[in-house]
Amino acid sequence: MVTTARAAELHEEVRRLRIRVTALTTPQLDDGRRTHIRTALRRLSDVGAHGRPVPDLGDRVLADQVVVLLTDCLPEYGATDQQTVRALRIAQELRQDLA
Repeated sequence: MVTTARAAELHEEVRRLRIRVTALTTPQLDDGRRTHIRTALRRLSDVGAHGRPVPDLGDRVLADQVVVLLTDCLPEYGATDQQTVRALRIAQELRQDLA
């Protein structure tokens, strides 16, 4: 079973990424960060949404999409331990990619 600490870490990553992605400007997104985010969204979809395609709804909702897919990988939303751990890893990698 995923420890409470892992779930708490994922909650913290959700908070950090919401702020980070929302703060990105169009030039920053054009500089490759959009690609990192879209790649993370596809990976998160593989983890928690059975690989369903993530629609490209534009830059204004990228943070929302990240938050929703990460939240779906939390234990309180029915995610398995493995899903939570994988989502945490993806979230941490994305945050580092966006730095």
